[in-house]
Amino acid sequence: MNLTEQQKKGQEVLFKIISEAWENDQFKQALLANPKETLEQIFGKQFSSGKQIKVTDQSDPTYIYINIPLKPEDKGKVSTQNGSKLATGANSNGFVMTDYKSLYDSLDKTNT
Repeated sequence: MNLTEQQKKGQEVLFKIISEAWENDQFKQALLANPKETLEQIFGKQFSSGKQIKVTDQSDPTYIYINIPLKPEDKGKVSTQNGSKLATGANSNGFVMTDYKSLYDSLDKTNT
């Protein structure tokens, strides 16, 4: 699967957050308690997307966790803002599994 540049950037952001939570329990607890504020501190930027952030601890190995993403309105036409269909980052039904673009855009296009 080939990722778009936007997906790669979003993935890098998510990996940075996950790695820090694995290595730093204080960060992990802060992220669980106040995700927006904690992420704004680590990236030095304020979120402008207007979206809330929900962080769940899925590190208990005795469970299998399933994340149910937002259902697109039109299954056959999952697209980027410029209207092009997402060929990567979506499963065979066209559902986007992770909203990398929204996360990255929110951090990238904000004022410090």
